[in-house]
Amino acid sequence: MTPEEKTKIGKWNGELSGDIKLKLLVTEDKRSKKIEEFCEHLAKLASRVDLIKDEGAPGDLPAIQIAQAVKYHAVPLGTELEPFLKVASCLGGKVSGISLLGDDQGHSDVAGINVPAFLTLYVAQQCPFCPVVVQQLLPLTAESEFVHLTVIDGTLFPEVAQSDKIRSVPTVLLDNQFRWTGTLRMEEVVEMMVNRDPAKLSAESLESMLKEGNAYQVVEMMIEKEMIFPALVDLLAHEKLFVRIGAMVVMEEIAKRRPGLAVEVIEPLWERFSQVEDPIKGDIIHVLGEIGYQGLIPRLGVVLDGPYHTEVKEAAREAMEKITCPYKKPSPKPFG
Repeated sequence: MTPEEKTKIGKWNGELSGDIKLKLLVTEDKRSKKIEEFCEHLAKLASRVDLIKDEGAPGDLPAIQIAQAVKYHAVPLGTELEPFLKVASCLGGKVSGISLLGDDQGHSDVAGINVPAFLTLYVAQQCPFCPVVVQQLLPLTAESEFVHLTVIDGTLFPEVAQSDKIRSVPTVLLDNQFRWTGTLRMEEVVEMMVNRDPAKLSAESLESMLKEGNAYQVVEMMIEKEMIFPALVDLLAHEKLFVRIGAMVVMEEIAKRRPGLAVEVIEPLWERFSQVEDPIKGDIIHVLGEIGYQGLIPRLGVVLDGPYHTEVKEAAREAMEKITCPYKKPSPKPFG
C-alpha cells in the first residue's frame, strides 16, 4: 500500500458519518493472505471499518463482501481503490450523504428488473479503464435489490479468468451468458437484465440465488413459468452437498404445490443417476420419493435389487414407502 493510498483511506475514514461493515471470506487458497492483509491494513487506517472474518468452504475463492450486493475477489488498490471505498461507504453501513449515483447515472429501466442479475466484472489494478466500468456498474446494485456484482482481478486469479475465456479487461459477464468488453453502453446492459428469460438462468446464477436464501423465489419463478428450469437439474446432481440441499428445498416445495410440474424433473434426473457418486444417487432418489409418482416404483425396485451401496438402497426403500403410502396423492400425469 503506497503512501498516497494510505492518505486516501485516512481522508475517506474522516469523512464517514457512521461505521462500515466489511466481511472477509478467508479460505485455504494461497492468495487469501493478500486479501486478508489488505483488509487488516484498511481496518487499522480506518477506525470506522468493522471487519468481520468468516471461514470459506473448501474450493471457495477468498473475497471481500460488501452487504449482499457486491463481492471483490481482488486486492482493490491502485486504480480500484477509489470505487471500492465509495461502494463500501454506500452499501457497507448506514452512512448519510453518500450515493453511488451521479447526477446523470440513474437508470429508469432498472425498476423493471424482477429476476436476480449476477454481473461479473474482470479487472486489473493497473487498468486505466476498469475503474470507469466499476463506477458504471456499482450504481445498479444500489438501485435494485436484484443486481449483484462480483469484481475479479484477472491477474490475481488467472485460472478463473481463463475458465471464463477472458482475454482482456475490463470484461463484464451477465449470468455467464452475455459479455461486454471495453466500453459499456449501460442502456444495453440494463435492457438485457430487464428482458432476460428466467428459465435460461445458468446453474451458477441459480446457485447464487439459493446461497442467498432465495429458494422460495426460485419456486415462484418456476411456477409462474410452469416449467422446471434446466439449471435446477444440474444443482440437484451437484457434487457439493450444500448446493444439492438448496435445490432439494426447491423441488420439495414444488412437489407439494404443483405435483404435476414436479414430475417434469424425473426423466432428466434419472438420466444423471448412473453417472454420479453414491451420495448424489441417494439424494436423487430422495427427490424422486418426494415427487411421489407411482410410475417410479419399478425403477426403485431395480435399485433395491441391484448392486448399489447400502445407503442408496435405503434411500430407495424410503422413497418406495413414501410413494406407496395411501396418504400420498399420485402425480396427475405420466412421464416417459
